[in-house]
Amino acid sequence: MSIAQGALVLSNPDYYGFDSLADNLVLVVEGVALVLLSAGLAGLRVRQSGSYGRLGRAGFLAAFVGTVLAGAGHLFSVPFFDFVGTGGLVYVLFALVSAGIFLFGGMVYVVGVVSMSLGYLLLGVATARARVLPVWCGAALVFGIVGLWLGNGVGWVLFGLAWLVVGYAMLRTKSG
Repeated sequence: MSIAQGALVLSNPDYYGFDSLADNLVLVVEGVALVLLSAGLAGLRVRQSGSYGRLGRAGFLAAFVGTVLAGAGHLFSVPFFDFVGTGGLVYVLFALVSAGIFLFGGMVYVVGVVSMSLGYLLLGVATARARVLPVWCGAALVFGIVGLWLGNGVGWVLFGLAWLVVGYAMLRTKSG
């Protein structure tokens, strides 16, 4: 789903205009991708439970909560992104006071992205240290979240590819 999100963004780079079905489709797919990603995180957690210590538990918790918050915030806050994309800080602050739930969703998204980012960095390090999966799986998680910060369309593709290789390793590596 993340790779599809990246492809949609690359094919529609001006999607923050919110003036077409395609623009809103990009936002919905991103929200759904984030919510579905929580299942991948749960699978990774089950696979490595007991092996990656406090760092892994903290990373999982931050990544999971952040991913769910970012996904839910994204799905319920399209007007927030419209406000952020159209004006300066004063306009955004005015909108925060006047628009209620949609802008609350936007703030939930921002908090989620920060938590998700920190969580993936910690989880990547813990995954590499745990050695339940190949070391490069931890590097892929870090690479994926850094890619997401470096660019929206390409970042989503990199993030999706990182999860693709981690998922492959989880299937190919014997458990326990």
